[in-house]
Parts: sequence; structure tokens; C-alpha cells
Amino acid sequence: MNLKVSIAIFILLSFFNLGAVSNITHHNRNSFDILETNIRTVSDFEENGAKLQYKTRENIEKEIFRIKKQLNCNINGDYKEINKNQFQLLNDKVHIDIKTWSEDQYNYIEIKLINLDVKYSTLDLKNMLQRIKDEKSEDEQYFLYYKGKISKEDSNYSINKLLNENNVQKASLLEISNGYTGTGNLSGGDKLNFAMIKYNTGSNIIIGTPTIFELY
Repeated sequence: MNLKVSIAIFILLSFFNLGAVSNITHHNRNSFDILETNIRTVSDFEENGAKLQYKTRENIEKEIFRIKKQLNCNINGDYKEINKNQFQLLNDKVHIDIKTWSEDQYNYIEIKLINLDVKYSTLDLKNMLQRIKDEKSEDEQYFLYYKGKISKEDSNYSINKLLNENNVQKASLLEISNGYTGTGNLSGGDKLNFAMIKYNTGSNIIIGTPTIFELY
């Protein structure tokens, strides 16, 4: 059942002190962030996203309550309770999906944030998720991705340009029916998953680390 509520999505930059988060971003740029910046110059932004997975020994009900409390009051959005272990928050700029489950002595948390606002990079999104994680969390894993449409003035941009201009190492390419997909390593050692897909409306470029966690 959808409920209209006021949600404070503190994990979105516009809902925080923009200057403070911008300073964090400036001092923590990584090789994927640099790649995304380069890809943005040849593509029109469509969306980007970040996903955090971690485990904790904290009580699952308390952990869900703690996360919901972090998302509390100020921003209008659609809040949707999927079941007792999953809930979502949506507005015209963001889709947040939170899932929890239990295995052995641990409770597992997955927080997925999909952003439609061109102002925010994947590194911004990662910094936001870092603010919501449990202080007692273990085995934290972050996944980042960017999706854009190749701009008309760069219609000749190729997968080889992507690899060569960004110094992607140990690249492995797979040709598919409507483009290419592959993996490689960035200069900073980050694993890269990439794809360039042709549609009737144009070509999309998708990059992710360590994998692209959304369908394309």
C-alpha cells in the first residue's frame, strides 16, 4: 500500500549541506569517478546509482527502525512497504530500495539508490550511503554505475575509445547482438564492467564497478 509521507532523504545531496558533501567528494575522487567524469563529456546523463550491502549482528527489527529513522521528515515522496523486510521510497529524482534478510548469526542489509538528477555523481551517492550504514556493520560492499546516451556530436564514440582514452587494462570484450559488453581494470585497480548498446533511439553507454548492478 502506498502512503504519501514526508521523508527526509538525508542521503541525497540536495537534502544535506551541499557544500559539505562537495568537499568530501573533492578529496576522495577515485578512478571510477574520473572515468564517469570523462564519459559524461561524450554522453547525455540518464541515471546513475549506488548500492551498499553489509551484514550486522544487530537485531533486524532495530536495524530497519534505525534506517527508517534516518529517512524521516522533510522531503515529499512515495513510501511503499513491500513486506516486513523490504521498503521503498520514490520521488521524481530518486528511487531507494532497502532489503533485509537473515542468514546464520547475521542480518544482511542491501540499500540501493538510483538517481535521476544530473548534478550528482556516483561518488556523491556512495558518500551518501556511507552516512546511513550501521556503525557496527561488517563486510561492506559498494557497487556504482552510470548510464548515459551517446550525444549526437560524439556519435562516432566507440568502445575502443572508451578503453584507450581511459587506460582500461586487462580488457575482455564480448560482442552481443546490439553492441559490446566487457570487463577490465581501471588505473587505480578498480574492477570495471562496461557496455555500449545500440537502440533505435541511439546508443547507450553504461559503466559500473565492480559490476553493473542494474539491467540494461
